[in-house]
Amino acid sequence: MREIVQLCRRGRQVKFTPERIEQIKNLVERGKRREEIAELIGVTVGSLQVTCSRLGISLRRPRLKPVLTPPSKPAKAADVARFAINMRYRGEERTTELPLTQDMITQLAVEAAFRGVPICDLIGDLLMGTLQAPARNEAALVPSRAAEAERAEAG
Repeated sequence: MREIVQLCRRGRQVKFTPERIEQIKNLVERGKRREEIAELIGVTVGSLQVTCSRLGISLRRPRLKPVLTPPSKPAKAADVARFAINMRYRGEERTTELPLTQDMITQLAVEAAFRGVPICDLIGDLLMGTLQAPARNEAALVPSRAAEAERAEAG
């Protein structure tokens, strides 16, 4: 595949073409880290950060934040808290209610207070950890080349 090299007035190669800028925005939207993005487009992290800062592009990954939804039926004795996840991807939005009991919500509130974070941030972190756990477990199951070499020498 042939790459078109653009040169600026001083004869230097332009690393951040409009196509690359769109690619950066897309990668950030997909949750890629700045190190991964820099590697993918072939620039340093510092160069990526400076350019994105100048262009007003945030390199912060989007976070899933639970949204407090009002109870569907009026509460009888006490207010009832409910949580839902509002996800937006490529213009499409979906809301999914989290099936949490009042005991679970109380436990989450105590844990959030103990950590000094809002309950919605704690729930978001827990969800992200749960979603990323299968990838970590899969990586742990893949034997390293060093271990394979040791087994080959021993056997």
